[in-house]
Amino acid sequence: MSKSVIIIGCGIAGPVLAMLLKHKGFEPHIFERLPEIQVAGISLGVSPQTLKVLNILGLAEKLIALGESLDHFRTYSQLRGEQLGTSDIPARVRDWLGWPMLMIARVRYCQFLYDSAKERGISITFSRNLVGVKQEGERVRAIFEDGSEAEGDLLVGCDGLHSAVRNALFGKDEIKYSRLAQIGGISITPEILKSPVHMAHQYLGDGVHFVATPIGHEQMAWVATFPEPNEAREDWKRISIENAKELLDGLPVANWDNGPKDVLAHATFVTKYGLYERPICPSWHKGRIVLLGDAAHPTSPFLGQGGNQAMEDCYHFVRLLCKAAPFTDESLESAFKEYENIRIPIVTKSVARAKVEGQKRVLSGKEACLQRDEIMLKGNGMDPQRVQWQNDLIQGPFMGESEI
Repeated sequence: MSKSVIIIGCGIAGPVLAMLLKHKGFEPHIFERLPEIQVAGISLGVSPQTLKVLNILGLAEKLIALGESLDHFRTYSQLRGEQLGTSDIPARVRDWLGWPMLMIARVRYCQFLYDSAKERGISITFSRNLVGVKQEGERVRAIFEDGSEAEGDLLVGCDGLHSAVRNALFGKDEIKYSRLAQIGGISITPEILKSPVHMAHQYLGDGVHFVATPIGHEQMAWVATFPEPNEAREDWKRISIENAKELLDGLPVANWDNGPKDVLAHATFVTKYGLYERPICPSWHKGRIVLLGDAAHPTSPFLGQGGNQAMEDCYHFVRLLCKAAPFTDESLESAFKEYENIRIPIVTKSVARAKVEGQKRVLSGKEACLQRDEIMLKGNGMDPQRVQWQNDLIQGPFMGESEI
């Protein structure tokens, strides 16, 4: 008899975990608190570690066809009034690891994963808001707000920053506003940024950072990052273009040449949100209930590693779960501890490095900014430290052949 696994959350990690589990003979069931697939967010970067995991499921090439594989990264200094360089690091990453640095609209990515899971016969139930969990012997129960319940052999929380599973296991801890906010959206690619190669563009200013990346034919995703002392909830509300005009006009980048002002002028979707921090959970499991992805280790977006690190969680969790069979309390405890021992050091580095990168992006003061820009100039438009950090992270979760 196959082992049943309750998965809470149908964002990015939930469907991938479910597909890997089914691939290895488990019976996964996903429960999502929202009434449908979330249409929030702007875009995300998919690094080689995610494509390695999706390739196990035969999905990597299909996803690549839905996004834009980057070739180059161009950096411009607003203070210096000049280009700091164009790097071919994305192309070199593809040559090195065999997989590209991919940019894709978040909505398209989530829909693709949901559709792929449904095609494989995975049970997905919406409008199920988790309010409690219970463990009784070798069984786990999920209790939902509407009074319904689900029972299985294991339960995995893939429910993000505000994880109800984490709260149920370990109590609520502080979710802290970082005092940084972003305004971002999607635009029709302006003529000035059209290129025969797939190129991302970043712009460095005093206290503000702007990046625009292709996500498809004639479309770019963009984000401006800036300090915001007043809390800006990350509710992902879409702002109508009419109402967004005043918001965009107030951005420092609204008058920047060489791309930013043109990108904003062609916006078709705009949103504003704050960035939040929650500590990495020191333990990711209790009995037969386990945390995965942002539920265990939420991160800021500045290294593009949130979703990618969650994919590494999925890989190692399933790999170790298979080794724990036949399930006993002892074999599962050993597997979950090994999962934590492998993953906690890596995500600790990833989260800390993303925070440092975020502070660099909103560096203020002309002298400090010019020193930063000089470093970027010497690196042909790239911060050598960031390149080293990124190369260290994107190689996982395995080199060579998968063990799943």
